[in-house]
Amino acid sequence: KGCKIKIAGEKSDDTDDSTSFKTTNFTLTGNGKVLIKCTDRKIIEAVIPPGVTTIDDWAFSDCRSLTSITIPDSVTSIGGMAFSRCENLTSITIPNSVTKIGNNAFAYCRSLTSITIPDSVTTIGESAFSNCRSLTGITIPDSMTSIGDRAFSGCNSLTNITLSPNSVTTIGDYAFSHCHNMTSITIPDSVTSIGDSAFFDCRNLISITIPSSVTTIGKNAFRWCRSLRSVTIPAYLKSLSYRWDLPKGCKIKIAGEKSDDTDDSTSFKTTNFTLTGNGKVLIKCTDRKIIEAVIPPGVTTIDDWAFSDCRSLTSITIPDSVTSIGGMAFSHCENLTSVTLPDSVTTIGDSAFYCCRSLTSITIPDSVTTIGDDAFAGCLSLTSITIPNSVTTIGDSAFSDCRELTSITIPNRVTKIGNKAFRGCRRLKSVTIPAHLKSQSSKWDLPKRCIKIAGE
Repeated sequence: KGCKIKIAGEKSDDTDDSTSFKTTNFTLTGNGKVLIKCTDRKIIEAVIPPGVTTIDDWAFSDCRSLTSITIPDSVTSIGGMAFSRCENLTSITIPNSVTKIGNNAFAYCRSLTSITIPDSVTTIGESAFSNCRSLTGITIPDSMTSIGDRAFSGCNSLTNITLSPNSVTTIGDYAFSHCHNMTSITIPDSVTSIGDSAFFDCRNLISITIPSSVTTIGKNAFRWCRSLRSVTIPAYLKSLSYRWDLPKGCKIKIAGEKSDDTDDSTSFKTTNFTLTGNGKVLIKCTDRKIIEAVIPPGVTTIDDWAFSDCRSLTSITIPDSVTSIGGMAFSHCENLTSVTLPDSVTTIGDSAFYCCRSLTSITIPDSVTTIGDDAFAGCLSLTSITIPNSVTTIGDSAFSDCRELTSITIPNRVTKIGNKAFRGCRRLKSVTIPAHLKSQSSKWDLPKRCIKIAGE
């Protein structure tokens, strides 16, 4: 912005306004209409001069002492990264003259608690407010038709989101991803498209209703929304629901159809846990400092993230009613030393025991058929593991960075072992495999000369 194109051989315009000049705190150009840069990087309170129409890309980026900014009503455009990483900026009022907020304009303004977006704004760029961790509420005005990719990603404190009921048609990819405290959102009838991973890792989102105007919902739209218990959708979208990565125990409801009287999606709490599905699905361990956990009898599913980051947990008792252990279920349980899985378990989800750094042993029963991606990745103390004959699939990076693992035997029924399954297993000396898997072994990232063929 502010760069003037001149044609070789043509007479220069006597009114050339491309020369920049400095004021006390700013560098400007375009006869004072474009604020290129704030020259005082330690500025605390900034007042933009009247007549400025454009706050240029990066103008206030990394002004980490800035606490307040006054923007005149002459400004029409706020450039990309304009206020990024202004970590002490707490609030901002954008005047009615502004029509465009650029990409990453307020990204990583970690102290920003409130912002007023006027009706004049038609475009909010990608990641415009991403990682504004203190932002609690936002109202999208009638003038806006789309919410850019990652626009509010990582706004951990965002609980109150108001979308205009008449204008917004598109919610971009990852638009509200990692908004951990969002419990609900109303999607207006104007919306036609919800992007990939739009609500990814909104871990406290409980329910959502998709209006009949929506024709497209992207893949993984609700991935890692571990508290999501119900999604109400128009009937024609049901066939696409497999792409959204809904959590186990989440009930799909069809708009206009009578609700099932035996609906079991209501969650309830016990002393240490939150459960749903008539007590069959353990959603979450509510005591994050728990040391010894006993899962209630009757539970069939340990849900995604249920015990994630329970860093004091040393032991877990799993009843023989459990059939499935969800993704990230015990991830980062750094003091868990051993686990015995009952004969009822058939599936160990992706990253189920990821970074359980003290885990030295685990018993996998003959009932298990699938070991997910990264299931035991980062289990730095795991010295041995026995894979039962029932297993047919071992996922990508399933045992990566198991640095103390010295040997492993792959049973004959296994048909697929994922890429980089043993990456970083630097002490691994012996991997015994059936002959039919030898052609896959180049993808596993094994140490040299450690493969043995069973029976040879």
